[in-house]
Amino acid sequence: MRGHVVAMLLDSALSTWGTREDLHMLLAKGLMARGVSKVVLVFSQSPAPDLQERYRAEGIAVEFINYKDGAFNFFRRLRDVVRTYSVTAVHIAFFTYFSWIPWMARLSGVRHVIYHERNPGIFRATSLKRLLLVARTRLMSFPMTRVISISHFLRETLAKGGIPPGKISVIHHGVDTARYCADAGARERVRAEHGIPPGELMVVSLCQLMRHKNIDTMLEAVRQLTDRGFPVRLLVIGSGPMRTQWEELAKSLDVVDRVQWLGRIPDPVPILQACDVFLLISEGEGFGLAIAEAMSCGIASIGTVSGAVPEIVEDGKSGLLIPLRDATALADAIYRLGTDEPLRRTLARAGMDRVHREFTIDVSTAKIVDLYASVLPPVAR
Repeated sequence: MRGHVVAMLLDSALSTWGTREDLHMLLAKGLMARGVSKVVLVFSQSPAPDLQERYRAEGIAVEFINYKDGAFNFFRRLRDVVRTYSVTAVHIAFFTYFSWIPWMARLSGVRHVIYHERNPGIFRATSLKRLLLVARTRLMSFPMTRVISISHFLRETLAKGGIPPGKISVIHHGVDTARYCADAGARERVRAEHGIPPGELMVVSLCQLMRHKNIDTMLEAVRQLTDRGFPVRLLVIGSGPMRTQWEELAKSLDVVDRVQWLGRIPDPVPILQACDVFLLISEGEGFGLAIAEAMSCGIASIGTVSGAVPEIVEDGKSGLLIPLRDATALADAIYRLGTDEPLRRTLARAGMDRVHREFTIDVSTAKIVDLYASVLPPVAR
């Protein structure tokens, strides 16, 4: 792949630095180490100057094009980027697999199109609707050279949607285990900062507050535990459109004093390090990066039998799995971990070991770079 210029087209805005940004950095550096001449990151909005500088200091160019400004404007700006940097390959992430972006790249003169599926979802269409959607996907995905799926679950979803299975490679997401690591001192610091008494079990969830994340199920589980007289405190990290509705639900369930809404915070790692149990009980997770990050911090975790979460959490070995939207099962699982400290510690240790063994960002990045090497021939001079 020597001599190529890769543009990463990212339908995301860089607001804070996290695992996702580390992946972009490491992937860009890995590609350049293997002979790629230049990497250009194209965000949907202009990142803050200090965040841009972190990339540019490594020789990585930063641009931004917002698809919401119109498809024609995106196409026009993409052609400018392709011409300015002599782009020969694009890496598309966070856009849907049935968008026009692959065709825009091909019509801009780019021969190699890598699509990286990192979005959650479940393919539910049947009958005629399914046939129409599959036909659309086959048309829109035709320019794709290869497709990277972050889980086997998403690979099946993509195949059902019309992506040829032979084009799809599964490369799991990776966690920055140097950042997401255990810290025994975090517990007391966080308890003091948030006014949490020593006897309360600290349970945390980190997610966008969207309907499929099922925070309402967590609130009902907290109500059941409170009715049992079990001392629990739920910390919710994240923001989103459902927050107001779920805050009202907490009031109606009379668990306002059992829940703390922390919103979007710059660095969630200390909270993860301090808590006893992590929850990810959403539907159709494409991977479940948050639960992998929590496990890497040494927290016993509870997930649902949905999406790719069972690819990360081995039920009863490296965490617990429960049925989807089952508040009683969730309450029972939290109670079990809260009253059996040896089990909680065993699952936490096993979960951390599993992430460090199977889901590190270095392993994920290396596999993507190897995939690039397999599909990008050297540029003729």
